[in-house]
Amino acid sequence: MLTGLFLGAGASCEAGMPLVWELTSALKSWLTPEKLRSLNEGWRSQGGCYPDDVIEELAKVLVHPDMHYESILGFLETQFRRNGSVQRQRDFHGLYAWLVEMVYWILHLRHINNVPFIERNVRGLDGIARLAEKNSPLWIFSLNHDVMIECLAAVHGIPLNSGFTKSTMTLLRRDASGRKIGELLAEVITQDELERTGMPYWQPGTQGINLLKIHGALDVFAFRDGKDLLKLLPKAGNVAGVIEALREANQELTAPSLPTKVTNEITYDDDGGTTQFLRRSLLAGAFKFDNPASQVLPMRLLDYFKSNINYVSKLICIGYGFGDVHINQVFRSWLEFSGDRQLEIVAPGMENVPTSFLHLVTQITLKDALATDYLDSLTGITRTRREVLEKNFAAWARRAGTAGKTEFAAYFKQLMDGRVVALARKIAALPRRDGDIDLAAVGLTPEEFVRQHSAELNADNFLEAFLSSRAPVAPPPASTPPSNP
Repeated sequence: MLTGLFLGAGASCEAGMPLVWELTSALKSWLTPEKLRSLNEGWRSQGGCYPDDVIEELAKVLVHPDMHYESILGFLETQFRRNGSVQRQRDFHGLYAWLVEMVYWILHLRHINNVPFIERNVRGLDGIARLAEKNSPLWIFSLNHDVMIECLAAVHGIPLNSGFTKSTMTLLRRDASGRKIGELLAEVITQDELERTGMPYWQPGTQGINLLKIHGALDVFAFRDGKDLLKLLPKAGNVAGVIEALREANQELTAPSLPTKVTNEITYDDDGGTTQFLRRSLLAGAFKFDNPASQVLPMRLLDYFKSNINYVSKLICIGYGFGDVHINQVFRSWLEFSGDRQLEIVAPGMENVPTSFLHLVTQITLKDALATDYLDSLTGITRTRREVLEKNFAAWARRAGTAGKTEFAAYFKQLMDGRVVALARKIAALPRRDGDIDLAAVGLTPEEFVRQHSAELNADNFLEAFLSSRAPVAPPPASTPPSNP
């Protein structure tokens, strides 16, 4: 039997992706009640808006300190599901779809604006590549919408199967004027294939990664009236190629024949000039898989999770806060079926087994650790001093935010100025002969002198001194709200 992975937000955060409360902070910082009202006035001037009382309902929860973005979306879903006029239901559903699109764009921009950072830091997940060598195939079940596993597979050249068929389709890219500028490829799976033949994942013994994204992804869309699914194919076999496909899909698939924007969809004209629609697949809120009529992803994806988890006898759960009832139930059923199955829960600050799993406590192990530290320890990876420093600095910087950039710049300048002055004094104090520095008098060659003092100006030393002067900073568990919202 195999070991598999289950990934929550905490598994991707060290590669630059936001945790729930970080994404919520970004959303609330932009979408204030005043901004929401202003946007609605703009929509009103264009002939379309929401009733003021509906806008005020959303404005009220935007400032609630205990509500993260999933809770806010759940609130809109609840208002939609309650009895009321058809128009009122449409209003709340429209706001829900629009807010999901805002979440999509926050995550999208985290990718396309941070390619060099992702290229460096996704290597912190190298332990997953080693697990893929030992498990054929390595099953990865993920709630994350990001493309970090795709990036990691590209870096290591690992075959990746996301459950789509070998059939592909071509999407036509255009510039702002509507001129054709290229193509974008995607793999597809039809509704009939999903229902009749299933997702063609690799069977035991096949080298590679079987990846099932249960809650949708940035690179997965529904098309043909939402019945079929497609997944973007990378533009090249590297991190930049994976993310470039996302950029092109969202910026270069356009429909000059339909200038009106459609909420949470990409509209584009095919080669024949016919407008097509790609529905974004992010599944978020409080009622995932509870109301099939209102979601893009088919219920069958949850069924595939329920069945394919049975291929593994040990499941390593990284960075998941156990906040999704439908996921927890699958875990419980899987563990209850056999006492030989083991669940390892990995998250910083994880101290207690979730209450609903206490009857299975003998099959559960807790690991209080960050994803990268755990994976390195598990697979025997030793990091260089530079890699450790860069990782620790990235953790500090993401928590310190914009103020941290100013703080670090001031520290670096002060330290550099001081060391340069100290070095100048040392040079001035050296003995001289005929007006030149006499290194031989102090028993040094020019090469040895340069090497000795270059170490004093070494950037790694600066970074280590900076971090040692500050308290260690680690990301919070995915399920923990900030202490000071």
